Amino acid sequence: MKDKIINSFSNELREVVEDIIIKDQKVFITLKAENPNQAKELKNLKIECENKISNLNLFNEINITFTTTKKKFSKIIAVSSCKGGVGKSTLSVHLSLSLNSLGKKVGLLDGDIYGPSLPRILNLNSKPDVQKNKKIIPLNYKNIEVMSIGFLIDHKKPLVWRGPMLQSAIMQLINDVAWSDLDYLVIDFPPGTGDTQLTLMQKLKIDHALIVTTPQDIALSDTRKGINMFKTFNVPISGIVENMSYFMCNKCDEKHYLLGKGGGEKLSKEFDVKLLGQIPFDKKISENCDSGTPDLIQSNVQLKKIYDDITKKLIT
Repeated sequence: MKDKIINSFSNELREVVEDIIIKDQKVFITLKAENPNQAKELKNLKIECENKISNLNLFNEINITFTTTKKKFSKIIAVSSCKGGVGKSTLSVHLSLSLNSLGKKVGLLDGDIYGPSLPRILNLNSKPDVQKNKKIIPLNYKNIEVMSIGFLIDHKKPLVWRGPMLQSAIMQLINDVAWSDLDYLVIDFPPGTGDTQLTLMQKLKIDHALIVTTPQDIALSDTRKGINMFKTFNVPISGIVENMSYFMCNKCDEKHYLLGKGGGEKLSKEFDVKLLGQIPFDKKISENCDSGTPDLIQSNVQLKKIYDDITKKLIT
């Protein structure tokens, strides 16, 4: 019976259903809201719920109430760029490690449904367990809670999903996961401006958008689209990071700008957004990510300082 009720609801209504109790031809439905003000804003969903159940003609009494739920994530950070291959996933991982080293409770969500990277970077291959209440238990990497669609599917088979399935999948990775009460949830956004990105911005209150770019003009062109996407949804852009900024030669001790120079600074001035840092080419970064041991960068004083400085500037 509960499945019949749920199936009659819109996707938006399903996402706020906390509980359904049926007893003696009476139905009691609890809807979730973060606070009383949001409950008022979701009044239309309460009306929809009442109408849908009334149309079933199954109950003599219908009771619908809101309950305020404790926010699981104190802050949400979106790591984004419209262009693929600029190092969003790598930066997301090192940002999470830096936050954790500062004593913060951190979760890391892989927002890329089609091409999840975190299972490979973190060398996490096991399937997550499920609680009795059917909540998925996130995997753990160095005290960081991690969730990715890559933990749940066969990575050798391509996903051929349309928009509604993508939207449902990404919200399940948030709502159907037994996250702890976290100080920060870091979301590794997929490239582009598609359904997944729009769903995350519409459904979540993102506190910090961290924009990642590389110096060359073609990367800057795509990154501008990402910045304007966040501006359209009034998501605060807290900073820009220029990745693959330069190569430091061990022999001549000089910086070599292989992809051009000043791209991140150019974007920073154009959009009046802080440039939080410049990350160099360093084979240790790629080697450790390829081997599933990105945490080893924490023992590299120079690289750790770069990531830590970016993190501190972002959250202060």
